[in-house]
Amino acid sequence: MRIVSSKPNALRLQDNISDSVLELYYHTPTAAQQAAYTNGMYTRKRNRVVNTTGECRQKFGSQILAGFRDGDFAQEVNGQIVAVSSTQGAEGYREDWKGWFCKHNSDLVERLAIHAFEQSTDADIGPEIIEEDETTGEDTDPN
Repeated sequence: MRIVSSKPNALRLQDNISDSVLELYYHTPTAAQQAAYTNGMYTRKRNRVVNTTGECRQKFGSQILAGFRDGDFAQEVNGQIVAVSSTQGAEGYREDWKGWFCKHNSDLVERLAIHAFEQSTDADIGPEIIEEDETTGEDTDPN
């Protein structure tokens, strides 16, 4: 069941750099954002079409990013590892968390955009498989 809500969605990713599961929070793209994203994948410059997929993913991934799970990200400060949080009031909260995140985790910003704008559903889940009884040739589907 898809529930329409203003609450952020969660995307869980297996991160190969940290060898851990990371969780990003994001808002469902609006119809206007979806259209702008699709239209922004390619740009016409004079008489040629230029692929601007990377820039488009960075821009719109950043727009819908709502935060990340506390404890998933840290930075080194004066030789010490310090947790970074996107949750206001939490230990390690950075007021500039989104800019910091996008600067240091561009791969995750792009992955978020791909997930939310390009792969939010599977187009084809395949045909229903109905098995046939080899002896009688009749369908064995109980429905």
